[in-house]
Amino acid sequence: MTLRNIGFDSIDKFSLQRLIDDGTAESRNIEYKATTYGGNDDARAEFLADVSSLANTVGGDLILGISASDGTPTAFSPLKIAAEQECLRLQNMALSGLEPRIPNLQIKSVPLSPDDFAIVIRIPRSYNPPHRVVFKGKNRFWARSSAGKYEPDVEELRALFVLAPQLADKMREFRESRIAKIAAGEAPVTLTGKCCLALHVIPLSAFDIGSGTALSISDIHQNYNYFPPMFGSTNNWRVNFDGLLTLSSPDLSATQQRAYVQVFRSGIIESVAVVGQINQGDSTKSIIEALSVEMGIIASSRKYAESLAASGLATPFVLVVRLLGTKGHQLVYTRYGFPKTAVPNLDRDQLHFSEVILDTIPANDLTFAPMVRSVLDQLANAAGFAQTASFNSEGVYVVDK
Repeated sequence: MTLRNIGFDSIDKFSLQRLIDDGTAESRNIEYKATTYGGNDDARAEFLADVSSLANTVGGDLILGISASDGTPTAFSPLKIAAEQECLRLQNMALSGLEPRIPNLQIKSVPLSPDDFAIVIRIPRSYNPPHRVVFKGKNRFWARSSAGKYEPDVEELRALFVLAPQLADKMREFRESRIAKIAAGEAPVTLTGKCCLALHVIPLSAFDIGSGTALSISDIHQNYNYFPPMFGSTNNWRVNFDGLLTLSSPDLSATQQRAYVQVFRSGIIESVAVVGQINQGDSTKSIIEALSVEMGIIASSRKYAESLAASGLATPFVLVVRLLGTKGHQLVYTRYGFPKTAVPNLDRDQLHFSEVILDTIPANDLTFAPMVRSVLDQLANAAGFAQTASFNSEGVYVVDK
């Protein structure tokens, strides 16, 4: 047993006790310390080396307040200092002593009794490595093996430096291949129309062979409601070769679908929904209701990111948004403060929006919307407006649900 499959907020005394009871030894992704790190320069440098070594390899947990013998945990060694102050001190040390900073570093105290506690530091696997220790003029890189941290050689450092560009290339190849298939009518199902909104929520770990992370199909098929098609709920689902497919139609014999979600076993989510419709009273004009598209992007992409995290995948995720089959459609806003204008029909068949990096996953759509504002502004630009009207002057998302 390790803590890797336990949500950070769910870690408690009993989680830590199981590590001791099971004899979970130190490895590439877990290390125990009987005490916290001291305040002198050597102790601070040691902390930064431990944190960066995990971030530069597979990520993992540092647990302060557990004694270990030859790497195997033996008992609690409770900390008896001010918990919140100590967590803040460690957080500030990491922020000021590493370059670049490690996003999503999490630190929490775990009460062991009313008067003492342990500390768990969760370091994510970084996709912007390598992180170096810059404290007190130091300029050192650290990596980690099953035997502990070590300083990588030149070849290992070169591999760390090229990881991010390689992942970007793999992600680009995947998404362009998928968009081409959808546009060519080669989606997992036949859609009821050609004009559609396509979302891809992509964990960077999906392209990292060494990460060892992937979704368990046997687990996620039991939680098919985690991945509902856009603008609706899961009315049908099935396991397929790629992973899990959820569908909008409850009719098992339906030959067409309004929307689907393909959950790939790698953790990538592909969600596609038809958005083009005939303008009422004029069968020669097709429209795309832009406000509905906005709300679909916000609600569905947040839901999918949240579901991936609940399934054990760690951020960062990349959100990629496309509108396909758009040529000849009018992109219109019909309410919520948008002036009505005679916008020309769209002159291109695909709209590709800026990618969004999701380092965190807010708890609701209101706080998530600003994270995808660049996409919403580009959508408004395509409709002839300088920016979306769904935010007030303070940048708060204000569309009434």
